[in-house]
Amino acid sequence: MVHPDPAYIGQPLSAIGLQDPDTENNITKLSPITFSTAFEEKQVKVADTHYSLTYSPSTLKGWTYVLISPTNILTRDYLDIGLHTLYISISLLLLSLLLAWLGSKRMHIPIRRLLAQLGNNRLSKEDNTLAQHPAQLYDEFEQIRAGVSQLSASRSQLENTLNQHLLQIRTHFMMNLFQGKIPIHTLHGTLNEYGYTHQVREWHHVAVVTLQADLINHTKYGSNDRDLLLFAVQNILEETAPPDQLLLPIVLEHTVVTVIGTVEQDPFIFSQQLHVLTDQLQQQIGKILNLEVSIGFSQPHSTLYHIPQAYTEAIEALKHRMKLGTGIIFQYEITDYQSAPWSMSYPESLEYSLIQAIQSADEVQSSVLLQQLLEVMFRMECTPEEYQVALIRLLTNILQMAQESGIRLAQISQGHRSMFHELHGLQYAVEVEEWFNHQVILPIIQVFKARQVAQYQQISEKMIAIIHQDYDKDLTLEECAVKLHYNANYLSSVFRKETGCSFSEYLTRYRFNIAKKWLDESNITVKDIAARLRYNNPQNFIRSFRKWEGITPGQYRERKQTAEIPIRK
Repeated sequence: MVHPDPAYIGQPLSAIGLQDPDTENNITKLSPITFSTAFEEKQVKVADTHYSLTYSPSTLKGWTYVLISPTNILTRDYLDIGLHTLYISISLLLLSLLLAWLGSKRMHIPIRRLLAQLGNNRLSKEDNTLAQHPAQLYDEFEQIRAGVSQLSASRSQLENTLNQHLLQIRTHFMMNLFQGKIPIHTLHGTLNEYGYTHQVREWHHVAVVTLQADLINHTKYGSNDRDLLLFAVQNILEETAPPDQLLLPIVLEHTVVTVIGTVEQDPFIFSQQLHVLTDQLQQQIGKILNLEVSIGFSQPHSTLYHIPQAYTEAIEALKHRMKLGTGIIFQYEITDYQSAPWSMSYPESLEYSLIQAIQSADEVQSSVLLQQLLEVMFRMECTPEEYQVALIRLLTNILQMAQESGIRLAQISQGHRSMFHELHGLQYAVEVEEWFNHQVILPIIQVFKARQVAQYQQISEKMIAIIHQDYDKDLTLEECAVKLHYNANYLSSVFRKETGCSFSEYLTRYRFNIAKKWLDESNITVKDIAARLRYNNPQNFIRSFRKWEGITPGQYRERKQTAEIPIRK
């Protein structure tokens, strides 16, 4: 149908000398081409020229369509097609790379901004390098991940800090609430802001509960452990009491304080609930911390506005430890003391004896009298304030005696705080007795003792001087007392404490020393010596001399002269 030479158009294939080469046996068949019923492609030879023959049978009219093309033409066409395909592929690849580069640049803009927000500016200086090195982009993603992790940690830390500040704010609010510094018109609103909406809306009665650790004479804990123990008590209180029945417990002046509320409308039932709760608290603290605590709580109040008054009542309830001792649970009692007849019999006689013992610098007697006085005082039915008044009276009288004796407060005060302020802070009878003994009485006694030492020494020196001057006279202790303006018994006691012997013994010994001197250095007769030393009879002098020296005065003089008779000492 188609041929470059028009003469062949319409001729059979054999007219063009088409041969079927046998490629397996390397020979050429001259027989005509036979076609199968399926599409096929084979190599043929026409006039010693190789062609590519492609035929495809058609069901339409039984025709077979044949395409004969020179092999070199097909090869050239294949090469052209391959080159065009290669050019197109390279172009597409370059276009893809360009689009990827532009895409990465555009994708890196939010990454760079994100890193800038995270505080990393390195990417903005290395944009081109980052676009050429994708591995660096992965590194920047790692930086973003690390930055996000850091932000998460910073957020957690910030939340903890905010919670701590919130806790401090709530603690400060509770302190002001107990001290009556919160305006009434803002109380409910502030409590609602701090999450106490249920308490404000549902509570019908409130009471304040105070807890203090009893560390007096404790073998396991000391005063240095007080803050840590109060923190532990605060946590135990929060875990023991239902959350909807209390406000935030705080530590105020070495006391754990909280507000307990109830939906119960009967105040008597609420008081019973408070007794059960405080008893449970005391047992729980003793079990966990091995610590004894005293608990005081107020009367039930019908409104939150009375919390400052309830706090005062709870603190007053704790003051009953002065009489009841440690480990108490006490509810403040409302008593009409104005109409009740009462008279306080202050132990004035014991106080007078105590002051006399202090002036005499007698530590043992002072301690015994102080104990007796405090026992009498704490047996009286008094309020804590009345006990304080009685103790202040005792302290005032002791300090007045010290001041009248010329003792300054600086000589007995151990610190910079007022002694009355220290006395007011004492909580137990044992503490009161120990404080009076060690902080008041013993320091005053030490001053009196120091004075006595100097005074005794001065008195004894004056008495010795009188003896040395008037040994040859009828000298007596009474005459010395008259000269020195002291009681004779007092002088006798002072002289014995300073010299270790009595006045008469010292006088006799000194006279004998004078007698021995006269016997050694003079020719005074024994009779004259006895007369000069105020002996009525020389025989009395001789007997006394023999008693002291073991020999008579005459023998003493002869021994001294001949140096033959030893002296017995």
